[in-house]
Amino acid sequence: MNIESLLKYQAKDAELFKVEQKLQNSPYKKKASELASVAKKSQAKSAELEAEAGKLISEISSIREKFDVNKAKADEIQKNSIESMSMEELDKLNSLKGKVVSNLNILEKMLQKSAENVNHILAEFNKTKKMFDEARTQYDVCKQKVNEESKQLEPEKERLKKELAVLEKDVDPTLMAEYKKKRQDNIFPVVVPLEGGNFCGRCRMELPKVAISRIKEKGVITCEHCKRFIYQN
Repeated sequence: MNIESLLKYQAKDAELFKVEQKLQNSPYKKKASELASVAKKSQAKSAELEAEAGKLISEISSIREKFDVNKAKADEIQKNSIESMSMEELDKLNSLKGKVVSNLNILEKMLQKSAENVNHILAEFNKTKKMFDEARTQYDVCKQKVNEESKQLEPEKERLKKELAVLEKDVDPTLMAEYKKKRQDNIFPVVVPLEGGNFCGRCRMELPKVAISRIKEKGVITCEHCKRFIYQN
């Protein structure tokens, strides 16, 4: 198999790969990715805080109801006339009053604690929202920069693609299809030479003798380790 046509294609493809890597490694693209991660985490945190707030509001409502019930009991006790009561009835009344007052004190502390938790959640929510807003604003700026870089390099990419389309006609269709598949899998260079008589020119793994024989027979084989095409100079 004549490998020269594929090597010529790959040499031109290397220019396109370089342009693509320039876009891929753009500091703006990297920053945009980091900011997108921050925004997603902020959204997840906001959802978590909302769930906590909903649970806390439900707890406060329950505490409030119990407080109102005990407050009503306290008011009812205050209305009782103690003049006609026996000592036993007074003891029971005072015992009940003590329990109600104790319940009210406990419930009041629970309400106070819940209120503090609500304020804490609100502060965390505002902090998270601010973080999200800042990340979103910076993301939009970075995204715009990436689009500008892409637009600047687009003419060069189109020129290289047209030149590759011409060179592709001289390559075996089956081999070209396999080449493109590897390229899409981010394997590059796709084609490498056999080095030292029995080593892959990319991953440097030693090839078995049967593989060397296939290279001489077919002109090119696929490395079992790095999946690249190997040819013999």
